[in-house]
Parts: sequence; structure tokens; C-alpha cells
Amino acid sequence: MTDHAYDVALSFAGEDREVARNLATRLIARNYRVFYDEFYQADLWGSDLAQQLSAVYGEQSRYCIIIVSQSYATKVWTRHEFQTAMAAALFGGDRDAYVLPLRLDDTKLPGLRPTIGYLDLRNFGVDDVAKLLMQKLGPPRDAEAAESANVTGIEEVLSILYRRSIFTRFHAQLSEEAMFASMSNCRVALQKQIVFVRPREAQQLVASIIAELDLAERVSREEFTWDGLGSMGTVDGAKLRIIAAMQTLAKMSGTPLELPASTTEELFWTAEDADAAPSGLETLEGSMYQGGGHNG
Repeated sequence: MTDHAYDVALSFAGEDREVARNLATRLIARNYRVFYDEFYQADLWGSDLAQQLSAVYGEQSRYCIIIVSQSYATKVWTRHEFQTAMAAALFGGDRDAYVLPLRLDDTKLPGLRPTIGYLDLRNFGVDDVAKLLMQKLGPPRDAEAAESANVTGIEEVLSILYRRSIFTRFHAQLSEEAMFASMSNCRVALQKQIVFVRPREAQQLVASIIAELDLAERVSREEFTWDGLGSMGTVDGAKLRIIAAMQTLAKMSGTPLELPASTTEELFWTAEDADAAPSGLETLEGSMYQGGGHNG
């Protein structure tokens, strides 16, 4: 089999970025190599995009997921990516079922034959799509030994994560809106940093943290509840898993990590809280990924 640079490349319109981001995060957390533009901003900066993207969607990927929507059908760059991917499927020899359509609506995409099998995100969740794609891809390739020896980018990740919104218990927040805004900013910053993180195990941990932050963002759009199985319990569980992952990252990089403490009232998580397994239905099942470091 051809030694491709990526297991899968994602082609999507900017309006559908959230779907692409969620899928890319889940795949990279499982050690698959994913071309998602936010992971490669430094590489794309200043390059000939037409040439580089033609290589990504035409030669360098095992599969190409096309996120089909009304927005996708109207953009110049998505048309370029789609045409490149379809040409690769037609003339690539071993590229059978190379293009994998993921529909968001009923848009008819010129050049996409109606007989090509697709998934409809109105019937499947992103987690379901990720699991089906992993079945198609098979086990991820082992990371190269040379890569495993490198430890880079972790201190920057810990710096991004070291913020009150992560370490403070939900009920002790001064502003719920400010907390969710800070966690959202944290997610965006990590998505820009993750491509620089090594080794692969650390990169997977960062991807799982992004997934936890994404879970918190989804909760922020739901009706708030105070009981342990509702919004507060879900977000607090995500925070504890993030802190556990941070502790693992700190050990990998040899970076000291101390939890902040309050001398006036119980605001911050304690070391005992962070070491204990999360409890409650939401904290155990609220995310596809569990942060490293917990026993549960």
C-alpha cells in the first residue's frame, strides 16, 4: 500500500468548520493522521495553496471526506478540493472508495454521483462517523521511534490550560458566561498548538482535552441544571479529566505543575479531587474520551 502522509483529509466549507473540527479531534486522539487545515496553519502560510492542497487531496491521503452542504457547493476552494479528490478516485488505481461523502443537507454537488454511498449527519452523530471511519481505516500506524523520543510543545499547552476557568469548581465561578468563554478560547488555542506537540502520546492527550472543552461548549448551549447529572456535573467532570491529562503531560515533559489554592473558601480543585475517579453518569459518559491520569 502506498505510504500516504495522511490517513484522511477533510474537505469542508468554513461554515461547517465545527463538524470538521470535531471529527478531526476524535481521529487524532486515536492516533490517526488527519489533514485538517487548523492543524497545519504554519505549513500553509506563504505556500502555493493550489499546489499544496492538490497534493493533499490528490496524492497524500488514503481517504478524503467531503462534508457536503449548501455552503460547500458555492465556494471556489472547496470546488478545487473536490475536483482534485474526484480525479484521484478516478485515476488513482488503488483509490477505490477514496471519496467519502458526509452530508449535512440535501445539496446536489455537481460531479458527485448519486450512487456513491454516503453518511448523513442528520442520522449519525460525529462519534458514530468517527467509529465507522476507524473501521474503514483499520488500526493506525505506529508512530516512528524517532518521533517518540522528541518531547516538544507540551509546556506551551500547559501554559494555555493554566487558567481559572479550568481549575475553579463550577459552583464557585464568578461568571458562568466568562468561564465558558475562557474554555472556548482555550480550545481554539490548543487546536493551533496541537500540531507542534510531540510525542504522539502527548498529542493524543491534547486531542482528548480539546474534546472535553468541546463537551463543555455543547453544555453551555443547553438548559442549565444544578444537580450532579446535569450541566454542572458534566462540566466539572470534564475539568477534572483535563487536570488529570495536564498532570500526565507535566510528567512527560518534566514540567512542574501545581494546582492553585484558595485560603478563603473552597474555590479550586484539590489534589485529592484531581486524583480521584470522576463520579456521576455525565462525568463517565459525557465524552468519547477520558483524560489520562484517573483510575476510573
